[in-house]
Amino acid sequence: MGNPQIRISISKKIYSTLISISDKMFITEEVNLATVAYFKKIVLRKLFMEFSFGLQSNNRVITDLFENVNYYGFDLPYDIELALLERLQQFKNNLDKEELTALFFWCVNRKYICYLENFLGDCDNYSEQKFDEEFGRSLAYKIYEPCASGLEEDTIDELQLLLCNFASEFDLSLVDEYTCQEILEVMEIYCSAIH
Repeated sequence: MGNPQIRISISKKIYSTLISISDKMFITEEVNLATVAYFKKIVLRKLFMEFSFGLQSNNRVITDLFENVNYYGFDLPYDIELALLERLQQFKNNLDKEELTALFFWCVNRKYICYLENFLGDCDNYSEQKFDEEFGRSLAYKIYEPCASGLEEDTIDELQLLLCNFASEFDLSLVDEYTCQEILEVMEIYCSAIH
């Protein structure tokens, strides 16, 4: 199932880095796809490496957090969930502007249908063009005001779910010389542009 096209229109006076058409900004399907692909190739890989192996292990030592998330799955005890949330917050805070923007685009893509359903429930009977503009504005607001719009919280939730899914891919009851290689191989699948 492919991601639906996201078109975001915002005032040209505020953000001049997007494509301008008739004094409005649009994020084309191509820009969206490139941004999400960048997230997967660069940002997601960095997250998986830090979560799985830490910063100093040369991909040889699995972190305690990874092992704990693997063991408990989606039913994390409070202290493990708190450690995971703190790690995700620290990771997010260490991203540069481009990486953070890519992260937010990824989250908007993951939550697109949810955001669309919420918007449909709140909108009046817009014309198709007016609907596209207003929905695009609501998505742009999420990306450019992630704290106020709730996108930052949604992003941490989505990352937590992603890491729980990732960790559940492995049987760590026996960790041997092949375990780290298996983690790297599954990481490649998750970071591929088509996953």
